[in-house]
Amino acid sequence: MALQTQTSLGSHQFDGPHTINSTLPSMSGAYLITTITPSNQHAIIDVGESHNIQNRISNHDRTTQWKNNIQNGLHAWVLTANESERMLIEKAHRLAYNPVCGEQ
Repeated sequence: MALQTQTSLGSHQFDGPHTINSTLPSMSGAYLITTITPSNQHAIIDVGESHNIQNRISNHDRTTQWKNNIQNGLHAWVLTANESERMLIEKAHRLAYNPVCGEQ
């Protein structure tokens, strides 16, 4: 399944949903953390990037913030990208979606 997003960089398709700490790739890229709203939609609560998505999410310092913002489940969506691309993707998604967790 894919989560389609729209930013100033255009549209992106993130792969998921992955449960936290399970099927995440150990690759470079950007990620979205979502929860399911009462209207059964994925709401983006955090955005990030890393050279190793699996390690970053599994050991994230904002895990407590994520858990405090869960409505119905916690999911990760990933988009593999090199270092310069992943940083641009993260910044564009933070601006477009203004996630409740984390500040840059």
